[in-house]
Amino acid sequence: MDYAPIKKQKVYEIIINRIKESLETGDLKPGDKLPAERELASLFSVSRGAVREAISVLASKGIIVVKPGIGNYLNDNEVDEIFKLFESIFNEGNVDLFELLELRLGIESCAAFFAAQRRTEQDLKRIKHTFDLLETSIKQKKLAVEEDVAFHCAIVEASHNTMMANMLKLISDTFIRGVYEARIDALRIPGKTEEVVGEHYRIYEAILLGDPEMARKAMETHINNIKKQINFVEET
Repeated sequence: MDYAPIKKQKVYEIIINRIKESLETGDLKPGDKLPAERELASLFSVSRGAVREAISVLASKGIIVVKPGIGNYLNDNEVDEIFKLFESIFNEGNVDLFELLELRLGIESCAAFFAAQRRTEQDLKRIKHTFDLLETSIKQKKLAVEEDVAFHCAIVEASHNTMMANMLKLISDTFIRGVYEARIDALRIPGKTEEVVGEHYRIYEAILLGDPEMARKAMETHINNIKKQINFVEET
């Protein structure tokens, strides 16, 4: 008799399943506020890091809404619609955030280099516009994921390298999820969000000045700092 192999679940997937079960039983309803991170970790007897990973996945899929300084809320759509979003999580492969950052490092550092060489006035306006939106959103204490993604996409577009742009589109869902996790982690480190704004501005400034090497290094520094940030949060 042939049996399909049993897929080993990661801890964050088990947490997501538990939240889904709570929605099925009615213990959680659309629009409800989720327990705090520490409470969830205690409730499920897991690490806070696993809870953070689960929250970032749920947020990136639109199942929950992260309100910095307030809490995490379940999407207030119809229950059936939320269940469809849950199913989309388990139809995807697992994502290693550090591998994603290494891929981004390869693509985006080169993109920044070429953007500094090839950018047009229209490209500069777009990059500056996305930076302004990012800065405003962060000052308003928002998560600023969409603005962060838009800034990086604008730079890749400004490289005028179709292959790089297509690669970013290919990993867009994974890319957005990674940014969600990085932005959530940044909120836990005092002064980190302001530091992130400065990193983005230095990338824009290097492209504005037409300095390819400066742009490449600024992007490398930014992405490597995300890796350090993740390590810091996991250790706390």
